[in-house]
Amino acid sequence: MYIALKTEAFAKLFFLVSCAGLVMYGILAFYTFHTAYTTVVDLEKYNQNFPLFEGYKGDRFYTDLKYILVWTTPEYFQNPLGEGQAPFVKYDCPFYNCYLSTKKDLLNGDYKNFDAVFMDIGFLRKWKKMALPRVRSPAQKYIFHSMRSSDETPICTINSDNYFNWTWTYKLSSDIVTPFIEVRDLEGNRISPRLTVRWKSNMTKLSQKDKERMNTKKKAVAWVMNSCRTRTNRMVFVKSLRNALREHSLELDIYGCKMLPCPNDDCRKLLERDYYYSLVYESSHAEDYVTDEVLKAYHHDVVPIVKGGANYQRFLPEGSYLNAENTTVQKLAAHIDYSIRNLDVYYDYHRWRNHYTIKKFDYWQGLCQLCELLHSRASLETFSSYEKFRSWWYTDTLKDRCYPKGAENMVDVLSYMDSRNKVNKTVVIN
Repeated sequence: MYIALKTEAFAKLFFLVSCAGLVMYGILAFYTFHTAYTTVVDLEKYNQNFPLFEGYKGDRFYTDLKYILVWTTPEYFQNPLGEGQAPFVKYDCPFYNCYLSTKKDLLNGDYKNFDAVFMDIGFLRKWKKMALPRVRSPAQKYIFHSMRSSDETPICTINSDNYFNWTWTYKLSSDIVTPFIEVRDLEGNRISPRLTVRWKSNMTKLSQKDKERMNTKKKAVAWVMNSCRTRTNRMVFVKSLRNALREHSLELDIYGCKMLPCPNDDCRKLLERDYYYSLVYESSHAEDYVTDEVLKAYHHDVVPIVKGGANYQRFLPEGSYLNAENTTVQKLAAHIDYSIRNLDVYYDYHRWRNHYTIKKFDYWQGLCQLCELLHSRASLETFSSYEKFRSWWYTDTLKDRCYPKGAENMVDVLSYMDSRNKVNKTVVIN
C-alpha cells in the first residue's frame, strides 16, 4: 500500500515537472520565433520587395538584430543605403545582423526603439527643427553622414553642436571613414589614407619598358575640368600658371566646360598619350577632401599637380605628385620645365608604381563598419558627442559663410565669433 502511494506521488510529481518543462519550452520557442518572425511580418506589412536573405546561408540574421533608421522628410526622401538586411549581404559585410529602414513606425510605432538614426547632409544643411526627431533615446546613436565637401556644405546652426554621437564622412577624424581613394602595397595591405603614413623611402627606379611606354608625351600640362562652377575661382590660379609656363615655351591646355573638347567625351587616352602632367584642382578647398579625380592621372601614366585643402602626405605616395599649394606658380613652372628637359627627374615621379596601387575606395565598407560598431559593446557603452560639431565639420571661420544668411538668432551670431576654437569629440566611458 505504501509503495503504491509513493509510486502514485512520484508519477504526479513527474507529470508536474514535465508540464512545467513544456511550458518553459513553449515560452522559449515563442520568443525565438517572435524574434525572427517580427522582421518577416514587418516586410509583409510594408510590401518591401528586396532580396532579404538571398545569397547568405549563415546563422546571424536574427541574433541581436540592430535596427538603423534612415531619417527622411517629405522634402528629402532619398535613402542612399538601401532597405532591410540585403545591403549588408550584398556587400559581404562581416556582420549581417543589421536592418535598415526609412519607416519611423516600424518598431512598435516609436522611432526611439531604433539602435541608430542615420542623417544625411542633404536635409541637415538647412536644419529645420520640425524635420528633425522631436525626442530621442539616450541609448540611440545619432549618425551624421556626408560625402559632400564641408566647404560646400557648412552647417550654421548652433543646435548641431553636441547633437551627433558618430560621424560617417570622408574626413580622417570621422568614426566611420570612407575616403574617395586608397593606396595599398603590393601585398594588398592598406597604407593610406591615414593620419600618419610611413612611405617607402628608397623606391625602385622605373624599368626601361615603362619609360618607353611614356615616350609619346610631348605636352606639358592638361587640366580636365570636372566642375564648371565652383565656389573657388580656380581660373585665377590656372591663368597665372599658364602665363608662367609660357615663359618656358610650355602650354597648359584646358578641356571641358566650353574649352577644348575631349575626344569622344573621354580625355583619359589623350592624357596618357600626350601629357606629362595633369592639374587636379579640387572643386572644394576642404580638410581631407581628396576625390578620385586624381586617379585620372595615376591610372594613365601622368603625374598629378594637386591643389586642394588636404594634407596630401596622408593620401598619396611621397614623390608621386607636385603640390601647387606649397610653392609659387613661377617655381612650379620652372620645375615642370626642368623635369621635361631631364626625363630621369620626371620618371622618378612614377617610381611608386613598383610598390603601390592606387584605386577608388569602396564606399560600402562604411556600411559594414556601421553594423560592426553597433555590435561593439565598447562602442555602445561609450558615450560620445561632437561638442563643437560645426567647427569639426567646417574648419574655417563660420562667420564668413554663415552670417547673416545662416543666422537664426543672436545666439547663432555670437557662436560664429569663436568657431575656430575647435573642441575634440567628447568621450565618456560609462
